[in-house]
Amino acid sequence: MKWSWNPCRRNRESLCLLASGLLPEADRASIENHLAQCVNCRCYYNEIKAVTAPLAGWEKHFAHIEPGMAVQMRLAKTIQSSARPKFIHLFAPRIILFDFWRHLIWPSRRIWAGLAAVWIVILAANFSMRDRSPVVAMKSAPTEEIIMAWRQQERLLTELMGSDETRAAQPPKPVSPQPRSGRRFETTAV
Repeated sequence: MKWSWNPCRRNRESLCLLASGLLPEADRASIENHLAQCVNCRCYYNEIKAVTAPLAGWEKHFAHIEPGMAVQMRLAKTIQSSARPKFIHLFAPRIILFDFWRHLIWPSRRIWAGLAAVWIVILAANFSMRDRSPVVAMKSAPTEEIIMAWRQQERLLTELMGSDETRAAQPPKPVSPQPRSGRRFETTAV
């Protein structure tokens, strides 16, 4: 739809390529015909040509500049090092630790420092609350008097509840699953 309303929009990219000198010869004739007929596209082409003309021959302007010997050596060293296989030293512990530090720790070092401070505070609180004296361990063990009182309370409780033999004589009722309607009837009948 948009193409039919504005036929010049189709030619914008081709006009840019024509202005920079990169448009293929096959498309050049149709675009030049359109330029001869359309004033808006001609203005657009002239604006693009004014911007791209100084940039078209940029390599000619910098032909006199040659890199120094240090730059050439650094470039040669970089090319040679990229040609070497890197997987040989990939699993060295030093490389792994350095990568871990560089990618995980260093970008978020404030967060890691905050977490470390919180853990130090937690450990200090934990150690300060712990009572390490052997006297406290001896105090927490039940004394002989407490054990005797507990056994006496246990005997009194068994006398009040009755003997355990009578309870063991009655077998428990087996529970079988029933539908809800049956359970409701059973609870109302009892």
